[in-house]
Amino acid sequence: MPARIHAHRTLPRVASGVAALAFGLAGLTACGGGDSGSSSAATSAGDSPSSSSSSAASASSSGGSAEAEAITATEQDFSISLDEDTLKAGSYTITVVNNGSSTHDLAVAEDGTTKATSDKVGPGEKTTFTVDLDAGKYVFYCSVGNHRAMGMEKTVQVQ
Repeated sequence: MPARIHAHRTLPRVASGVAALAFGLAGLTACGGGDSGSSSAATSAGDSPSSSSSSAASASSSGGSAEAEAITATEQDFSISLDEDTLKAGSYTITVVNNGSSTHDLAVAEDGTTKATSDKVGPGEKTTFTVDLDAGKYVFYCSVGNHRAMGMEKTVQVQ
């Protein structure tokens, strides 16, 4: 019997410890998401945010009082088209629409350096991310597998 009493006394301690841990973790996730802005910087249907979200979040939080202009990038197997060919310098919220049959993403590079990358999206899905573009020449491309080499890139001039 003493072993049963001991086990019976230990169970409430374990339960209260688990409850305290759960409460603490809930507090951390509530605090952690509030000031990073990553939940609004990249959204995706069916995908969880990836490490690319942090680059998009930092790009969106660096903007001033001006609101980001919305543009759409449509990807198919294996091409990228934008609803605007010439962009003005500024902040852009880019909606990536996957009309293809493969998983894609959209990366934005300047002088060979990637500035931001969207989440990956499956066929029929879309995602949104924000990036600041200064005047210059950019390459929008799909960084999944060898998609870029297969033609999924577009040169964009920002004025």
